[in-house]
Amino acid sequence: MSKRDKPPSSELTSAAEALEAQLRRFESLSDQFRRSPLNSEKSLERASKLLRDVAEQDGVLNASVSALVAAVARTRDRQQQEADSVNAHALHLQERAELFKSLLERYGALGQSAAELNQRMQEFAVQRAQAQGEEHNAALHQALEGLQERMGQVAEEARAVVEQAETQDFADVGRQAESLRQQILSARNKLGLLRKGIGTP
Repeated sequence: MSKRDKPPSSELTSAAEALEAQLRRFESLSDQFRRSPLNSEKSLERASKLLRDVAEQDGVLNASVSALVAAVARTRDRQQQEADSVNAHALHLQERAELFKSLLERYGALGQSAAELNQRMQEFAVQRAQAQGEEHNAALHQALEGLQERMGQVAEEARAVVEQAETQDFADVGRQAESLRQQILSARNKLGLLRKGIGTP
C-alpha cells in the first residue's frame, strides 16, 4: 500500500506512535549519558549536556504519556457512546419485535376467522343445493343473513389489523390484511346476489 493509499491514523494510533518515538529517544539519550566518559573537562561538559537532554526528554515523554492517556480516555468515551447507541437500538428492536408479535397474533386470529367463514360458505352451498320448498328457503335466508353478518364482522376485524399495521409501520402485514378484507367483502357482495335466486321466505 502506498503512502497515498494509506488511511489516516486515528488519534489513539498517532498518540501511541508519538509516545513510542519519544520513549526510544529517551532510552537513547539515557544510554549515551550512562556510557559517557567522565575523565576530562570536555567529557564532563558533554555528560552534563546529555543529562540536561535526558531531563528535557523526560518532560517531553511525560507529555506524550499524558497525550496518550487523554486519547485513550476519548476513545473510551467514543466506545461508550457507541455502546449506549447500540443498547438503545437493541431496546427499540425488542419493542418492535413485541409489536410485530402482537400484530401477527391478530393477523393469525383473522386468518382463523376467514377459514371459519370459508367452512360456513361451503356448508351454505350444500344447504342451498339441497333446499326445496318455502321452509328450506326460510332456513337459507336465515343462514345467509348470519353468514353475511359474520363476514361484515371479520371484514371490520381486518380493517382494524390494517390500521394497526399502518400505524406501527408494518406495511407488509397491512397489505396482506387489506387483501383479505377485500376478498371477504367481495364474497359478501356475491352472497347478497344469491338472494335473487332464493324465494322469499
